Amino acid sequence: MRKPHQRNREHARRAQGGICIYCRQPMGKDVTAEHLVARMDGGRNTRGNIAAACRCCNAGRHALFPRGAPDPETYQAFVLLMGKAGLWPIERL
Repeated sequence: MRKPHQRNREHARRAQGGICIYCRQPMGKDVTAEHLVARMDGGRNTRGNIAAACRCCNAGRHALFPRGAPDPETYQAFVLLMGKAGLWPIERL
C-alpha cells in the first residue's frame, strides 16, 4: 500500500503530464514530491501542497538558497532563466 505522499506525488505527476513544475522538462522516473509550502514551514502532505518536480529542481530549491527557499513561482522563474542561459540543470547540488 502506498503512503499518502506517494499517492499525492503520483497524482501531481499525472496532473502535470509528467513535466517538472520548475524546469518544464519531462521527468521520466526521476520524480519527487515537492512541497510548495515546505514541511519545515508548516506545509503538509496534501494534494494541494504537493507538486511533481525532477530531483535536480527539488534539491536545488533549498541547496542553492540556504537562508530560505524562494517561493515556487520565483524559483520556477530562476530555473527557467538558468536553463535559457545553459546553466541548468546543475549536476552537483
